[in-house]
This record gives sequence, structure tokens and C-alpha cells, in this order.
Amino acid sequence: MSEIIWAAVIGVGGSVTVAIVTVITQFFITKRVINSEKEKIVISEETHSREKRKERIIDALSELLITSDPQSSKGVDYGRTTNLIIIVQLLLDISNADELALNDSLNFLGMRLHDYYPLRLEHIDNKSSETKALLKAHDNVIQKARTFFKNYNHTNQ
Repeated sequence: MSEIIWAAVIGVGGSVTVAIVTVITQFFITKRVINSEKEKIVISEETHSREKRKERIIDALSELLITSDPQSSKGVDYGRTTNLIIIVQLLLDISNADELALNDSLNFLGMRLHDYYPLRLEHIDNKSSETKALLKAHDNVIQKARTFFKNYNHTNQ
């Protein structure tokens, strides 16, 4: 073969080689970008889900503390309070120590509420120990919720 044909074959071969390397490189770069975007979407969805769960727990706990307060103007709403205890407990992951502690404090609040509610219409002198126990359980829920949210914010960032 003549030198011109060899030069053409080498030129075409080089161009084909560059084209193949370019296609392979673009394939891997595109695949990496797609995977990176998928990871961002998954992280964003997980973050949104955690925040939504946190908001639901805050809302339910806030209402629970209002409906279980014997000193509130409306008094204790036994039915709504027990429903809210269950709602919060369903949202908790009891394999987490802070959430288990909050769950236990909710159980204790429910028991103190059970003791207080039949006496709710009695004179304060006849229900002072039950009222104090309910308020103590109320405070315990607040303290466990504070710990839960403090650690929730640190571990879920």
C-alpha cells in the first residue's frame, strides 16, 4: 500500500478510536451524573419524610399536653388525650432510646390520666394527689419530648 493510503487508514483509525473512547467516557459520566441525581432525590425525600414525621409528633404532643392539662380552662379531654397518646406512640420508633423513653412517659401519662379522670369533678382537696401525679406525668412527657427533639435534630442533620 502506498503511504497516502496508510496515512488515511491511520487517520480514520485514530478518529474511530477517539470516537469510541468519547462515547464510552460520555456513557460513564452520564451514568455517574444520573446516579448522583438519584441520590440527591432520595436524600431530599428522606429529609422531607423526617421533617414531616417531626411536625406530626410536635403537633400531636402539643395538642396532647393541652387536652391532658387539668388546669386548662376546658379541663381534661379524656377521649382526645388517649387518642393523641396512641397517635404519638404509632409515630415513634421504640428501637431508639429517646423515643422509647418518650413512649414510656406517654404510657405513664395515660395511667395517671386514668386515675385522675373519674375524680375530675371532685373538689380540689379530694383529688390533689391525683392532680399532682397527672401534672408530674405531664412534665415528664415534656422533659422526654425535649430530649427526643434535641437529639432528633442532632442525629438527623
